[in-house]
This record gives sequence, C-alpha cells and structure tokens, in this order.
Amino acid sequence: MGNPRAVLISLIMAFLAVLLIWFYVKQKEETTLGLATPKKVVVANQDIAELTTLDETMLRIDSVPQTYIQPGTYSEAKDVVGLITTVPIKKGEQILQNKVLFEETQTKLSTRVSKGKRAITVPVTDIHGAGRLVKPGDRVDILSSIDYGQGDREQREVKTVLQDVLVIATGRNIIASIPTEITKDPISGKEVKRDLRKDTRYTTATLEVTLEEAQGVVFLLTSGEGSIFLALRNPDDRSIEKLYTTDADKVLGERSSKGVRQKMEEGIKGRREPRWLEFRGTDVTPVY
Repeated sequence: MGNPRAVLISLIMAFLAVLLIWFYVKQKEETTLGLATPKKVVVANQDIAELTTLDETMLRIDSVPQTYIQPGTYSEAKDVVGLITTVPIKKGEQILQNKVLFEETQTKLSTRVSKGKRAITVPVTDIHGAGRLVKPGDRVDILSSIDYGQGDREQREVKTVLQDVLVIATGRNIIASIPTEITKDPISGKEVKRDLRKDTRYTTATLEVTLEEAQGVVFLLTSGEGSIFLALRNPDDRSIEKLYTTDADKVLGERSSKGVRQKMEEGIKGRREPRWLEFRGTDVTPVY
C-alpha cells in the first residue's frame, strides 16, 4: 500500500489546481460578458459637417457592446447638444469628446499662452509670412536681415535668430478655438459667421516665446528696416540647427565682384615694400 500522506498531498494539490482553473474560467467569462454587454452611446443620426452646432435631430442613442465603444464617448444626448464639431462626422459614428468643442462667446488669447511664456505679435505679408499660409498650431523659425553699416555704406547680415517657435494665432484665428468670427451684415444687420481658416487677409501672426526671446523680437522689429521673416517647419521636425550668419561673401562667394575687389585691397594693404631696386639695363628688379 502506498504512502497515505503522499496520496493526501496529491489530492490537495489536484483540488487546488481545479479551483484555480475554475476561478480563471469564471473571470474570463465575466470579462467576456462585460465586453459583450451593450451600453448606451450617442452617435450621429446623419452626416454632420465640421463647425456645425449639434442639436437633437442630429443625434441618436445606440446600444453598443462595450468592446466596440471608443474612448471619450457620451451616453446622454443632452451632454452633446450645443457643442460644435471640429471635424466632419459620418452617420452612425460615435460622438467623441476630442471631436467637439464648447462654443466660446469670447475667446481669450491669454488662456492659450503656456505658463512662463509670452505672446508677441509680428507683422505678416505674403513674402515675410510664407505666403500667409501659416496657421495656428504651426511651428516656424524667425529670420531677420539687419543692416548695421554707417551712412550710405551697407553692411547687411542675415541670421536665424529663433527656431521651433509655436504660432498661437494668425490675425483673430486662435489656436484650439472655434475658427469662426461672428460679425454683423452692414445691410441686413444679421449676424454672419466667418470661417477664419480660409482667411488669408490677416496681417499679423502671434508667437509664443520666452520673455528674453520677446525682447529679441522687439529689437529686430525696431532695428533699421525692422523686418523679420517666418520660415514654416514640418510639425514633426523639432530639431535645432547650429547656423552661422549669412553675409554677401557667404552668398556670392570669393569670385564675386565684391570678393575679387576685397582680395585686391587686402593684397595691396599686405604687400611689403622692397628693400632696394636693382637696375640691370632697362629692367628694374625689386629686392625684398
């Protein structure tokens, strides 16, 4: 006859193994049932264009298994009515929090400025502002051309003074805000919504910079011609390059008229005088 103690231990281990398997299966079953349990979700009852104020006719409540519910949904239509879509939404699509915004009666630029930063506005033209194609949320580099020569003698240098600067507004179009402006029609007196995203008539861009950088921008705007240029960056490019100042010599090269003339002047200034002259017939030979 076998060892009774060993048999008892084997039975206990088998019982524990069966118990653990039962708990595991039970947990999986509850998880599966939970994911399959339908929940109320607010979905679009029709195709909805962007920048549309949602009302009850555009919405409906669907029962959707939890496994198919996306993050950031709404369960009550009343929580969505009055919000404004930021992107087009297709019929049957779930209404997500990151696709709608509250309508703001007065947009405050100050709330869009990061702590420790400052908002400063610079003039923009087609040439100085990348064809006025810069939009809020874009990132730009700031270049400036300064002439610090005296009198009528020009001495100009170009420098990229700031890199990877966030644009928080163009004209009255502010980042993370509904890109519309409500104005009154001068004839009918009715309120008219103007889409600021299509506005290319803006003449200013507002940038987010540090206080020290803001001082530099003001210096550039008040020096000489006071013109700066915005170079548009790829939004995924956050690199900072080490750049040197560009002047006429760097652009035109040493073979330009200025470069040749400068070489000749330097050659004349640096030439040593001969110690004496040797006369041999009709030839005169300087001796250094």
